[in-house]
Amino acid sequence: MCLKKAISLNSDNNMTNNKTRKTIAVIYVILTFITFAVEASTPESKNRSVYREYIRMYYQAAMQQQRKYKIPASITLAQAILESNAGQSYLAIAANNHFGVKCNSWTGLCVYKNDAGQYCCFRKYLDVSDSYEDHSRFLKERPFYEPLFKLSDTDYKGWAKGLGRCGYANDPQYASKLIRLIEDYRLYEYDREAKGESPASTTKNTIRP
Repeated sequence: MCLKKAISLNSDNNMTNNKTRKTIAVIYVILTFITFAVEASTPESKNRSVYREYIRMYYQAAMQQQRKYKIPASITLAQAILESNAGQSYLAIAANNHFGVKCNSWTGLCVYKNDAGQYCCFRKYLDVSDSYEDHSRFLKERPFYEPLFKLSDTDYKGWAKGLGRCGYANDPQYASKLIRLIEDYRLYEYDREAKGESPASTTKNTIRP
């Protein structure tokens, strides 16, 4: 009789333990799903997704500009992401202007928008590729950017700091923001690929189509 009771109690304990393990497993799965959903819905996660898609779309255009003008592809991409909010800004949508280039002596199409409290004229392009080309020429043809072209086209830190010193943007953190973007998304790999060194296609975590 005692033996039967012992067996019964042992069986009950096993069933209880199995139910407990299953309950814990279900709770773990639910918590994991909730954590993933929350992280995926954060602004930072959304930005990362948008940034990655932008890079996939335009890294080749940036490398083409590097080969032609010796401007690091990483700098071009990082500037475009910052200036156009990864292609989502008003200027990018309405004018294909991904670098915030103002009209100045421009004789082509233009749009107007408020900039730091002033109503300013900005260049408008028929295609995003025209914006990338004009941005390179904008840097290449202005004397105050001339020192940058003495740097290596893989020296993204030197370029970022130089653009900050030359006043490309009013933001005092402009250079550090460029560098952070380049390093977070490994954009420097495109500099090497454009130069024929260490192709980015063979490098882990480099963003590709």
